[in-house]
This record gives sequence, C-alpha cells and structure tokens, in this order.
Amino acid sequence: MTSLKQLLALTLAAGLVACDEPTRPAMIHQLPELSRLTAVASGAIDLGAVRVSQNISGHISGQIIGPNQACNGALTEIGTFTGQPGGTFVACVTNMQQRGDGALVFDLVHTYTTEAGDTFNTTDHVVAGPINPPVYRINNLANITGGTGLYEGASGFIHDSGTLNFAAGVVSVDYHGRISTP
Repeated sequence: MTSLKQLLALTLAAGLVACDEPTRPAMIHQLPELSRLTAVASGAIDLGAVRVSQNISGHISGQIIGPNQACNGALTEIGTFTGQPGGTFVACVTNMQQRGDGALVFDLVHTYTTEAGDTFNTTDHVVAGPINPPVYRINNLANITGGTGLYEGASGFIHDSGTLNFAAGVVSVDYHGRISTP
C-alpha cells in the first residue's frame, strides 16, 4: 500500500514532469516550496516538528486563599477558567511589590488543568493599577511555558484584563491569547 508521503512525492514529481516547456520557467520560483514539500513527503522533514496554533479566550474567576501548601507556602490563587479548553488552575505568587504610584506588581506561575486532565503552565508579570483600593485593574501578559498531555511542549501567550478585589481576594478577568503545540 502506498503511504501518504509516497503519494505526495509522486504527485509533486508528476506535476513537474507534466509541465510543458513554456510553463516550466514560470515554475522556477516555486522550486524552494516544492523542495520543502518533497522533503516532507520523503520523510526528510518530520511533520511532528510542525507546531499547531490556536486562539484561546474565555473568563478566569479566581480566589486568593493566602499562603498555601499548593505553592510551597507562597501566596496562592485557585479558580476556574472557561473557554476552549476550560478547567481549573492554581497560581503561585513568586514576587510582589508596591510601586510608588500605588500599583501592585507581582510575578506568578500558573498551572492550568483542563477538564480532560491535560495541563499548561504560564509565567506572568501582573500590573494591578489602583481603581479604588482595595479594587485594582489587572493587566497581564502571561507566557505559556509548557505542559503535559496535549500541551506537552506548548508555547504562546495569554493576555488578560479585569479586576482584583484584594480585600475580598476575588480575581475576575477575561483572557485571550494563542497556544501552540508540537
């Protein structure tokens, strides 16, 4: 039985041979792309190395629960996220400072666990600007740094914005971004 790779290689080769003389010069500019396709078809390039990207968006609802063992005693946030995928998360604060303008700046690491049990991780640098303290406006750009299952080797970003009520410990943000997987 002919494999898909063999079939693609034969199709490309037949297409080049079948071109009549006046058409061949016009195809010269396509040779680098055809070479890449032939390399993929012959197995010289692993299709597994191709990354698949998808847009993601939804809502994050979190609760700051204080220092917790889930974060080795660091300030911890737990919650849920909606969208595709959806699930739960744990966020650990790794650094927190207050700036002279009243903004809170903190670094986090998140582990998001999807409903299917796959995980992806982020590192975040959050700026929480004062609206009416203890309520702050959240603006965050998180870098996706890997994961497990479907998200092993994942990369990308998540941008989220919303509010943090520090007195109530409630975080409510909308997010959008892009995740790429091998």
